[in-house]
Amino acid sequence: MIKKRIIPIFTYRKNVLVKSINFENYRNVNSIIPVIKLFNKRSIDEIIFLNLDNNIDFKLLESFVDELDYPITYGGNVDNIYVMEKIFKIGFDKISLNSSLYLNNNFVKEASLKFGKQSIVASIDVRRINNDYYCFYNNGKINSNLKIEEHIQNIIDNDYVSELLITCIDNEGSFNGFNIDLYNKLKNFNIRIIANGGGDYNEDNIIQTINNNNIYGLGFSSLFFFKQYTPNDIKKILKKNNILCVNNI
Repeated sequence: MIKKRIIPIFTYRKNVLVKSINFENYRNVNSIIPVIKLFNKRSIDEIIFLNLDNNIDFKLLESFVDELDYPITYGGNVDNIYVMEKIFKIGFDKISLNSSLYLNNNFVKEASLKFGKQSIVASIDVRRINNDYYCFYNNGKINSNLKIEEHIQNIIDNDYVSELLITCIDNEGSFNGFNIDLYNKLKNFNIRIIANGGGDYNEDNIIQTINNNNIYGLGFSSLFFFKQYTPNDIKKILKKNNILCVNNI
Protein backbone atom coordinates (compact mmCIF):
# COMPACT_ATOMS: atom_id res chain seq x y z
CA MET A 1 0.00 0.00 0.00
CA ILE A 2 1.26 3.49 -0.89
CA LYS A 3 1.74 5.64 2.18
CA LYS A 4 -0.38 8.78 2.18
CA ARG A 5 0.87 12.36 2.41
CA ILE A 6 -0.33 15.44 4.27
CA ILE A 7 0.78 18.40 2.16
CA PRO A 8 0.65 22.08 3.15
CA ILE A 9 0.09 24.23 0.08
CA PHE A 10 1.64 27.70 0.13
CA THR A 11 0.19 30.17 -2.34
CA TYR A 12 2.21 33.36 -2.42
CA ARG A 13 2.85 36.75 -4.01
CA LYS A 14 6.28 38.37 -3.66
CA ASN A 15 7.37 37.02 -0.27
CA VAL A 16 3.90 37.01 1.27
CA LEU A 17 1.70 33.99 1.85
CA VAL A 18 -1.83 34.67 0.56
CA LYS A 19 -5.17 32.83 0.72
CA SER A 20 -8.41 33.12 -1.19
CA ILE A 21 -11.92 31.76 -1.25
CA ASN A 22 -12.85 30.18 -4.60
CA PHE A 23 -9.72 31.78 -6.14
CA GLU A 24 -11.06 35.27 -5.36
CA ASN A 25 -10.58 37.96 -2.70
CA TYR A 26 -6.99 37.11 -1.83
CA ARG A 27 -5.80 38.27 1.55
CA ASN A 28 -2.34 38.35 3.07
CA VAL A 29 -1.57 35.77 5.74
CA ASN A 30 2.05 36.36 6.73
CA SER A 31 5.56 36.72 5.39
CA ILE A 32 6.29 33.34 3.89
CA ILE A 33 9.74 32.58 5.36
CA PRO A 34 8.64 32.53 9.04
CA VAL A 35 5.78 30.20 8.09
CA ILE A 36 8.16 27.90 6.24
CA LYS A 37 10.45 27.76 9.27
CA LEU A 38 7.51 26.84 11.48
CA PHE A 39 6.27 24.09 9.17
CA ASN A 40 9.74 22.62 8.79
CA LYS A 41 9.51 21.71 12.50
CA ARG A 42 6.21 19.90 11.99
CA SER A 43 5.44 16.39 10.81
CA ILE A 44 4.65 17.07 7.16
CA ASP A 45 5.33 14.88 4.14
CA GLU A 46 5.83 17.44 1.39
CA ILE A 47 5.17 21.12 0.61
CA ILE A 48 3.78 22.63 -2.59
CA PHE A 49 4.54 26.27 -3.46
CA LEU A 50 2.25 28.03 -5.95
CA ASN A 51 3.47 31.41 -7.19
CA LEU A 52 0.81 33.93 -8.24
CA ASP A 53 3.25 36.56 -9.51
CA ASN A 54 3.90 37.06 -13.21
CA ASN A 55 7.58 36.34 -12.75
CA ILE A 56 9.75 33.91 -10.78
CA ASP A 57 12.00 35.21 -8.00
CA PHE A 58 14.73 32.57 -8.05
CA LYS A 59 16.47 34.07 -5.02
CA LEU A 60 13.25 33.63 -3.06
CA LEU A 61 13.06 30.01 -4.19
CA GLU A 62 16.60 29.48 -2.93
CA SER A 63 15.52 30.78 0.47
CA PHE A 64 12.65 28.24 0.51
CA VAL A 65 15.05 25.39 -0.15
CA ASP A 66 17.48 26.61 2.51
CA GLU A 67 14.79 26.38 5.20
CA LEU A 68 13.24 23.01 4.36
CA ASP A 69 14.11 19.37 4.96
CA TYR A 70 11.09 17.94 3.13
CA PRO A 71 10.31 17.23 -0.54
CA ILE A 72 9.16 20.42 -2.25
CA THR A 73 7.20 21.20 -5.41
CA TYR A 74 7.07 24.52 -7.26
CA GLY A 75 4.35 25.80 -9.59
CA GLY A 76 3.78 29.07 -11.44
CA ASN A 77 5.03 30.66 -14.71
CA VAL A 78 6.97 27.63 -15.86
CA ASP A 79 6.78 27.44 -19.63
CA ASN A 80 10.22 26.43 -20.88
CA ILE A 81 13.00 23.92 -20.23
CA TYR A 82 15.53 26.57 -19.14
CA VAL A 83 13.31 27.72 -16.26
CA MET A 84 12.71 24.13 -15.18
CA GLU A 85 16.46 23.46 -15.14
CA LYS A 86 17.04 26.49 -12.89
CA ILE A 87 14.33 25.41 -10.45
CA PHE A 88 15.62 21.85 -10.22
CA LYS A 89 19.19 23.09 -9.73
CA ILE A 90 18.00 25.25 -6.83
CA GLY A 91 16.83 22.05 -5.15
CA PHE A 92 13.14 21.55 -5.87
CA ASP A 93 12.05 17.94 -6.28
CA LYS A 94 9.06 18.45 -8.58
CA ILE A 95 7.49 21.13 -10.75
CA SER A 96 3.77 21.64 -11.11
CA LEU A 97 2.43 22.63 -14.54
CA ASN A 98 -1.04 24.03 -15.19
CA SER A 99 -1.65 26.35 -18.15
CA SER A 100 0.99 24.57 -20.26
CA LEU A 101 -1.14 21.44 -20.17
CA TYR A 102 -3.67 23.28 -22.34
CA LEU A 103 -1.51 25.76 -24.25
CA ASN A 104 1.76 23.96 -24.96
CA ASN A 105 1.44 20.21 -24.94
CA ASN A 106 4.75 19.78 -26.79
CA PHE A 107 6.61 21.56 -24.00
CA VAL A 108 5.11 19.22 -21.40
CA LYS A 109 6.18 16.20 -23.43
CA GLU A 110 9.68 17.62 -23.88
CA ALA A 111 9.95 18.32 -20.15
CA SER A 112 8.83 14.81 -19.31
CA LEU A 113 11.41 13.27 -21.62
CA LYS A 114 14.21 15.44 -20.25
CA PHE A 115 13.48 15.35 -16.52
CA GLY A 116 11.30 12.25 -16.14
CA LYS A 117 7.60 12.13 -15.49
CA GLN A 118 8.20 11.51 -11.77
CA SER A 119 9.37 15.14 -11.49
CA ILE A 120 6.26 16.71 -13.04
CA VAL A 121 2.87 17.30 -11.41
CA ALA A 122 -0.20 18.21 -13.44
CA SER A 123 -2.09 20.90 -11.54
CA ILE A 124 -5.78 20.83 -12.46
CA ASP A 125 -8.29 23.40 -11.19
CA VAL A 126 -11.94 22.47 -11.65
CA ARG A 127 -15.36 24.05 -11.25
CA ARG A 128 -18.69 22.27 -11.23
CA ILE A 129 -21.03 23.30 -14.06
CA ASN A 130 -24.39 21.56 -13.83
CA ASN A 131 -23.44 17.95 -13.08
CA ASP A 132 -19.97 17.99 -14.65
CA TYR A 133 -16.57 19.29 -13.61
CA TYR A 134 -14.69 21.46 -16.08
CA CYS A 135 -11.00 22.31 -16.06
CA PHE A 136 -9.93 25.94 -15.75
CA TYR A 137 -6.52 27.56 -16.11
CA ASN A 138 -4.87 30.97 -15.65
CA ASN A 139 -5.64 30.84 -11.93
CA GLY A 140 -9.19 29.66 -12.55
CA LYS A 141 -10.10 32.44 -14.97
CA ILE A 142 -10.30 30.58 -18.28
CA ASN A 143 -12.52 27.59 -18.98
CA SER A 144 -10.69 25.03 -21.10
CA ASN A 145 -14.07 23.46 -22.01
CA LEU A 146 -12.56 20.11 -21.11
CA LYS A 147 -14.34 17.91 -18.62
CA ILE A 148 -12.06 16.62 -15.88
CA GLU A 149 -12.41 13.02 -17.09
CA GLU A 150 -11.35 14.00 -20.63
CA HIS A 151 -8.36 15.96 -19.39
CA ILE A 152 -7.12 13.18 -17.11
CA GLN A 153 -7.50 10.59 -19.85
CA ASN A 154 -5.45 12.78 -22.21
CA ILE A 155 -2.75 13.09 -19.56
CA ILE A 156 -2.69 9.34 -18.95
CA ASP A 157 -2.61 8.60 -22.68
CA ASN A 158 0.40 10.91 -23.11
CA ASP A 159 2.09 9.41 -20.03
CA TYR A 160 4.07 12.56 -19.22
CA VAL A 161 3.30 13.22 -15.55
CA SER A 162 3.41 11.08 -12.42
CA GLU A 163 0.64 12.67 -10.38
CA LEU A 164 -2.19 15.18 -10.37
CA LEU A 165 -2.91 18.04 -7.98
CA ILE A 166 -6.67 18.46 -8.36
CA THR A 167 -8.14 21.56 -6.73
CA CYS A 168 -11.88 22.05 -6.45
CA ILE A 169 -12.31 25.80 -6.93
CA ASP A 170 -15.88 25.67 -5.57
CA ASN A 171 -14.59 24.39 -2.23
CA GLU A 172 -11.27 26.20 -2.07
CA GLY A 173 -10.85 28.21 1.14
CA SER A 174 -14.38 27.37 2.29
CA PHE A 175 -13.76 24.81 5.08
CA ASN A 176 -16.61 22.79 3.52
CA GLY A 177 -14.45 19.70 3.20
CA PHE A 178 -13.00 17.95 0.18
CA ASN A 179 -15.44 17.44 -2.69
CA ILE A 180 -16.09 13.72 -2.32
CA ASP A 181 -18.36 13.66 -5.36
CA LEU A 182 -15.52 14.95 -7.54
CA TYR A 183 -12.92 12.46 -6.32
CA ASN A 184 -15.37 9.56 -6.49
CA LYS A 185 -15.81 10.32 -10.20
CA LEU A 186 -12.06 9.90 -10.64
CA LYS A 187 -11.43 6.78 -8.57
CA ASN A 188 -11.03 4.45 -11.54
CA PHE A 189 -8.19 6.43 -13.13
CA ASN A 190 -4.84 4.73 -12.63
CA ILE A 191 -2.84 7.78 -11.59
CA ARG A 192 -1.94 9.27 -8.23
CA ILE A 193 -4.00 12.25 -7.11
CA ILE A 194 -3.52 14.93 -4.46
CA ALA A 195 -6.95 16.17 -3.37
CA ASN A 196 -7.11 19.88 -2.63
CA GLY A 197 -9.69 22.53 -1.86
CA GLY A 198 -11.86 22.96 1.23
CA GLY A 199 -10.03 20.64 3.60
CA ASP A 200 -11.26 20.98 7.19
CA TYR A 201 -10.90 19.06 10.45
CA ASN A 202 -13.69 16.62 9.62
CA GLU A 203 -12.86 12.96 10.18
CA ASP A 204 -15.58 11.49 7.95
CA ASN A 205 -14.72 13.77 5.04
CA ILE A 206 -10.98 13.19 5.37
CA ILE A 207 -11.30 9.40 5.56
CA GLN A 208 -13.84 9.15 2.74
CA THR A 209 -11.54 11.19 0.52
CA ILE A 210 -8.24 9.53 1.28
CA ASN A 211 -9.67 6.01 1.16
CA ASN A 212 -10.01 6.30 -2.62
CA ASN A 213 -7.19 4.10 -3.91
CA ASN A 214 -5.72 6.77 -6.20
CA ILE A 215 -5.77 9.57 -3.60
CA TYR A 216 -2.26 9.51 -2.18
CA GLY A 217 -2.20 12.97 -0.63
CA LEU A 218 -4.37 15.67 0.89
CA GLY A 219 -3.55 19.34 0.40
CA PHE A 220 -4.33 21.80 3.19
CA SER A 221 -3.74 25.51 3.57
CA SER A 222 -6.53 27.57 5.18
CA LEU A 223 -7.03 24.95 7.90
CA PHE A 224 -3.43 25.32 9.06
CA PHE A 225 -3.33 29.11 8.71
CA PHE A 226 -6.67 30.20 10.16
CA LYS A 227 -7.59 27.45 12.62
CA GLN A 228 -5.66 25.93 15.48
CA TYR A 229 -4.86 22.67 13.71
CA THR A 230 -1.56 21.22 12.58
CA PRO A 231 -0.53 18.40 10.21
CA ASN A 232 -0.23 16.14 13.26
CA ASP A 233 -3.92 16.65 14.02
CA ILE A 234 -4.75 15.27 10.58
CA LYS A 235 -2.29 12.42 11.00
CA LYS A 236 -3.93 11.45 14.29
CA ILE A 237 -7.18 10.97 12.37
CA LEU A 238 -5.39 8.81 9.81
CA LYS A 239 -3.58 6.80 12.48
CA LYS A 240 -6.88 6.16 14.27
CA ASN A 241 -8.16 4.70 10.99
CA ASN A 242 -5.03 2.60 10.37
CA ILE A 243 -3.82 4.78 7.49
CA LEU A 244 -0.07 5.24 7.26
CA CYS A 245 1.70 8.43 6.17
CA VAL A 246 5.20 8.89 4.81
CA ASN A 247 6.23 10.51 8.07
CA ASN A 248 4.12 8.95 10.79
CA ILE A 249 3.61 10.54 14.20
